[in-house]
Amino acid sequence: MSNTFICRHCRIRHRKNPRLKGLQQYCNAKACQQARKNKWEREKLKKDPVYKAKRRESKKRWYTHHPGDRYQSAYRKTHPLYCENNRAKQGPRNQKRILSCPAGKIVKTDALIQENLSRQGLYILFPCKNPGAKKIVKTDALIVQMLGGAEIAGDFLQDSS
Repeated sequence: MSNTFICRHCRIRHRKNPRLKGLQQYCNAKACQQARKNKWEREKLKKDPVYKAKRRESKKRWYTHHPGDRYQSAYRKTHPLYCENNRAKQGPRNQKRILSCPAGKIVKTDALIQENLSRQGLYILFPCKNPGAKKIVKTDALIVQMLGGAEIAGDFLQDSS
């Protein structure tokens, strides 16, 4: 009988642990032990519906006490050094953006420029709560289609018939 085994995660040959009675498949490295635990968890969730339900309920309870939308603000409150460093770095980032944009505006590259807008067509609208704020935040865009008066009347007449 061999005194070594090949770890299923790192694929390196290791000496067996003499205290383990069964077949050893993972070494004692932290990443390998985490892989072993993850494998056990996946198999347990597949085979045991009671465990799966308890796990789902536990996660739901945790998420009600730790809402994801408040994560960033809570992180900023508990990490003031992060905020200071970010503020210090934001100035050079803004300067770089201003220099790279010919109009001197900080905009997304796919945002429409006002001179190119026509009265009708597809537009991308970005929510803007405070236009004077110096925040650069990516938000979800809303795509809408704007139609002129005659086209709207024509659409309504077609829908009603």
